[in-house]
Amino acid sequence: MSSETIEQEREDLRVEELLSYEIMGAPAEFAFDDIVDFASEITACPVAFVHFIDSERQWAMAAANVPRETSECHKEDSICNVVIRQNDVVVIPDTLEDERFKYIACVRDTPNVRFYIGAPLINAKGFALGTLCLVDFEPRTVDYEKVEAIKVLARQVVAHLELRKQIGLAAESQQQLKSALDTLHKEKEKSEQFLQNVLPLQIADEWLKHGKVTPRYCQDVTVGFTDFVGFTQATSASEPGHLVATLNEFFSRFDELCSSLGLDRLKTIGDSYMFCCGVTERQRAHAAYACLGALQFMRAVSEVNDRRRQDGLDPWAMRVGLHSGPVMAGVVGETRFSYDIWGDTVNVSSRLEQASDPNRINISDATHHRVKNFFECTPRGQVEAKNKGMLGMYWLDRIKPQYSADDKGLEPNRKLLAIFGLK
Repeated sequence: MSSETIEQEREDLRVEELLSYEIMGAPAEFAFDDIVDFASEITACPVAFVHFIDSERQWAMAAANVPRETSECHKEDSICNVVIRQNDVVVIPDTLEDERFKYIACVRDTPNVRFYIGAPLINAKGFALGTLCLVDFEPRTVDYEKVEAIKVLARQVVAHLELRKQIGLAAESQQQLKSALDTLHKEKEKSEQFLQNVLPLQIADEWLKHGKVTPRYCQDVTVGFTDFVGFTQATSASEPGHLVATLNEFFSRFDELCSSLGLDRLKTIGDSYMFCCGVTERQRAHAAYACLGALQFMRAVSEVNDRRRQDGLDPWAMRVGLHSGPVMAGVVGETRFSYDIWGDTVNVSSRLEQASDPNRINISDATHHRVKNFFECTPRGQVEAKNKGMLGMYWLDRIKPQYSADDKGLEPNRKLLAIFGLK
């Protein structure tokens, strides 16, 4: 490797080091200005500069008694470009008598620099980033004490340059920390939002505050199950992606309705959607809310099926079962947790759904007793339920006309909404 190549590589590293200080083109700073003013005063030189030299130009960070822009030039036209290759102060009593400098533009032409003294600004890694220099327009000499003083001031320039860099790095680190904390906060919000999507809101809040959810006994709630008739056969005849998309469309509509009616969506199991009212928050009209939800579910399914028919697809028939009574509620699992309810009320509700007919809502005696004043129901008598024997059941047909906002009895009017405290 030639000496020219080695020298160029060294110069590239020097420039890279200089650029790491982000000083080139920076606004003037008092600390640098004070140093050049003091240097000019103690040496009686009319002009002083703090120069930095990159791969192309000489640029002044500070200047005494002249605008700092006056010394900007190409690096090859700079006396300081020679000084940065030295390890010590360079003193030139008469530039016209020195073959190294007599042909440089600032010596040969205006401003006709005749005297120069410059100390390289060498950092801890040994790179000369620029100079602290002073010039005069007449030949002159300078004594030893003043040369030593210039060395001290040059070290002060480097010290301030390092401090400036460290402050910048600290600010950058602070910004990075802030960015990391912002990202962490956003991820925390995402996690909390996900948790609130997985668990009922009140339960999610309890989990976030305490890291656990206390099991609770709920004395009077209503539990509902839905499922789609013939879904098992459909799974073998339909493309999986299309099947999942259809289920998602139905269940997304149900989620929206649960949110607006104060119902809790507990979970889905295959094509079954389990919901309840009165568990996470006590609600005296839980059975009526659940019945309104079931009717709204049926309307949503009907609307989706109308569109399916237009697209030449078979409609999906849904059946619903509702039962009211006591349950135990709590969160199960550590890493893949879920909120669930247990008790005979859950089992009976599931049996009512199984005993329902396509596109019908089947409710128990207990639920009927709580909603009979607001909904029209058709008695079914005693119906056999698996493992439960004979149970009194009713078809939930519609909202009573005096409380309905539509002819089909699916939409509550303002009077019923006011009674139930809904908007």
